[in-house]
Amino acid sequence: MACEDCLNRRDFLAKSALAAASAAALAALAGCGDGQIGPPLPKSNSSDPTLPAGGPVTVRLSDFPALATVGVLVAVDAERAVMRTGDSTFAGLSMICTHELCLTGISSTGFDCPCHGSRFSKTGTVINGPASRPLHALGVSFDSVAGTITVD
Repeated sequence: MACEDCLNRRDFLAKSALAAASAAALAALAGCGDGQIGPPLPKSNSSDPTLPAGGPVTVRLSDFPALATVGVLVAVDAERAVMRTGDSTFAGLSMICTHELCLTGISSTGFDCPCHGSRFSKTGTVINGPASRPLHALGVSFDSVAGTITVD
């Protein structure tokens, strides 16, 4: 029985392979490098997208009891982390990954990026990539009278 609109075996296999390759390419594009894997970030006020948006943030130390201990990283908001480094000194870091601008999370050893697997130490240096630049350091000022810190 003849069929005018039927595909022969060769045409069917060629079109199936093309469709499979197209689907695989679309899946790869959706899974890496488009910046849409992690949660969306607010627009930064700076030309540097690794800086947190919205300007400095002031927090009470009493709201973050873990900051009483030297060497403990604490997220003071979604984009900023602070670590006490001495009796009256603190270090601040942006939690925005320098690879694809995803928000990192805090782990026992530092920061982990859920988007592509970059890991950073507690001081923000790259432990393993794909990120090649450290997390952005932020200024921290301490007001001992008010019991607050201000993080850039």
